[in-house]
Amino acid sequence: MNKTDLKAMRKQLQAKRKEVMEGVLRAREMGSVETESGAPDIADRAASAFQREFSFSLSENEGKMLRMIDEALARLENGRFGMCVHCEQPIEKQRLQAVPWARHCIACEELQDRGEI
Repeated sequence: MNKTDLKAMRKQLQAKRKEVMEGVLRAREMGSVETESGAPDIADRAASAFQREFSFSLSENEGKMLRMIDEALARLENGRFGMCVHCEQPIEKQRLQAVPWARHCIACEELQDRGEI
């Protein structure tokens, strides 16, 4: 990848990181509001518990996404961006354009999906 491509990838990763961080903050705010409200009846308490679980799962998934984005930004810094972390071959440019935080080439991603790596 040339420097222009790398700059575009960095910009895209930083924008996605900001979006994910905002999502995490919203999920935390929703969880704290639900906790503070104190539901009076069992149906309200069940709905509140569901909302807390939902917020937690959102922030957990977003936390994973954030780690993947941060790892991609680190690979940009150390010159390893665009290389598969498993086979060390270049990741397809179209894949990186679609998923700039991708860690694996398509072949290795398929292996990982099957649990083989």
